[in-house]
Amino acid sequence: MASDRWTKTKPGSAGWYWFRGLAHEADPFIVQVDEVGQFQWPDGGFQEVTLAKGEWAGPIQLPEE
Repeated sequence: MASDRWTKTKPGSAGWYWFRGLAHEADPFIVQVDEVGQFQWPDGGFQEVTLAKGEWAGPIQLPEE
């Protein structure tokens, strides 16, 4: 899913991704999706990727040294 375009396709692997809500009610933010398919909201709560309603971009590649 390596992409710099927004998509409603949910991440299928662990990594760092951009996320934004469908209504664009807040600025996009970066989340880390873990191996079991969960991520943490900015307020500290966790959610399964499969239940999140929004758009994704990524995974974000780490910069080279």
